[in-house]
Amino acid sequence: MEKNNLQAKQTLSIAYENHRKGNLKLAQNLYEKVLKIDSSNFNTIFLLGSLFLQTKNFHKAIPLLEKAVSIQPQHANSFQNLGFAYIELGEFEKAKELFIKAIKIEPNHGDAHFNLANAYKQLRDFKKAKEFYEKTIKIQPSNSSAYNNYANVCKQLGEFTIAIKSYNKAIELKPNHARAHHNLANTYNQLGEYSKATNSFKEAFKYQPTNLESLYNWSELEGEILDLELRKKIIFIMKDEKIPKKDLAYGNFLLSKYEFNQQNFEKEFQYLIKGHKSYFESKEYFFEKGINYWLNDLPKMQELEKLNANNVNNDLKPIFIIGVPRCGSTVVEKVLASGSKHIPVGEECGVISYYVGEKILKKEDLSSNLLEMKEKINNRYKELGLLKKDSNFTFTDKTLDNFFFLELIKKIFPKAKVINCKRDPLSSIISILKNNLGDVSWAHNLKHIFLYFDTYYKKIKNIKKKYPGYIYDLEFENFQNNPESESKKLMKFCELSWDKKCLEFYKRKDLISYTASHKQIRKPIYKVSKNKNQPYKLMLSNYSKKYDWFK
Repeated sequence: MEKNNLQAKQTLSIAYENHRKGNLKLAQNLYEKVLKIDSSNFNTIFLLGSLFLQTKNFHKAIPLLEKAVSIQPQHANSFQNLGFAYIELGEFEKAKELFIKAIKIEPNHGDAHFNLANAYKQLRDFKKAKEFYEKTIKIQPSNSSAYNNYANVCKQLGEFTIAIKSYNKAIELKPNHARAHHNLANTYNQLGEYSKATNSFKEAFKYQPTNLESLYNWSELEGEILDLELRKKIIFIMKDEKIPKKDLAYGNFLLSKYEFNQQNFEKEFQYLIKGHKSYFESKEYFFEKGINYWLNDLPKMQELEKLNANNVNNDLKPIFIIGVPRCGSTVVEKVLASGSKHIPVGEECGVISYYVGEKILKKEDLSSNLLEMKEKINNRYKELGLLKKDSNFTFTDKTLDNFFFLELIKKIFPKAKVINCKRDPLSSIISILKNNLGDVSWAHNLKHIFLYFDTYYKKIKNIKKKYPGYIYDLEFENFQNNPESESKKLMKFCELSWDKKCLEFYKRKDLISYTASHKQIRKPIYKVSKNKNQPYKLMLSNYSKKYDWFK
């Protein structure tokens, strides 16, 4: 026994040394050898779990780290690392609880504070995220990533001046912090300060020459940079076997833009498909869970239809803007908000989808909780600053996927207005492909896109049949071609007064968009021919032929 213990100790020492030096495969083999001798050796279990975490093998890391916390429940790093594994898998609530436990054990655990803030950010609790980034910065004042992430949540809270200052602090601490340069550029882009945005994207690319996302965004501002020489450079970068999937995705998106400029639409389309495939693979675990939720769990849910609305009184008059992505909803929201009486803008606040979605994922009963849901949802709108006395209880919520929850909205908000932004589906689908929607899991695969669209059309049809006159259909192409007459109809439906300011939203510096449409709100409404997307129609035929809404 003593001999075995000595052998285990020596092997563990060699394993740790190799782990520290980056010889991960050898370290893994040695750790596993130790566990064959002593299966309950805490240090080995923790270190092997942490190694799997390092190599992004989260499903192997989790059982080991769970065993570690059971053996030593006062070991803060075990809770911290386990929480990190869950955050990478999109299990943000689980991760949050684990980081809180780590902090209780070790109150000045900087990494646990930082990752707890990250979890709150993912859960869209930006105030809590801000609080814990501030605590992280107090514990780790030279943590440039904390300043960068702090800036991200400040931006979400509309605190753009603080965000810019914090990005610059991150860059001051670490001049080659490519991500901070990139995020600063995006901020300037949203604010319409395009020259500053271009310079910051250039800096991001300079410090990380394989950062094709920054190059992509730079090209969005200055399309002429996409010449033949740059195309060759992009292809060369993409040949690197170690290039992250995300950068590979943006490389394909860049090549698609080049082919578009050359009017090679089939080649453009092929690069777009490749780009989305790579992007999906960069977050596969996270996305697979999302796809199951959006394409299976939600469409099959019948509970919201059975909710009893008796005794539910609500004076709030929200304006819900629904649809599929790239349907013109951002412009419509800014028109609504820009009349003589400015209406608070919710953008894609996700209040209802988040609250109800969590209950669905936890398989909680929805049937008896309508009053509770009303209070929770009302309070969340208050926290977001959308309820103001001078707005007459009216505000906008442009969370497009609220079409799943129209039954609930009808019962909780009897005075609500619902605007269904409709656009030619071909135009919307092509725009989704050309504008990477990031964490929207279903938006990276044509089969999933068509399934999602089909769910949307079926849901709208059923609600219209059940509640005639409840939904206002806004044909976005008509809106673009006849903005004054269509905006007057829209404002009348919403019981808001129209004036010319409605169509002058682009003059307002305080209106910010966090979506891919942020450029569109910086200029007047302009006519766009839907025929411009006709070259792609045949390319979608394999997916579209069984759907009657795609004509």
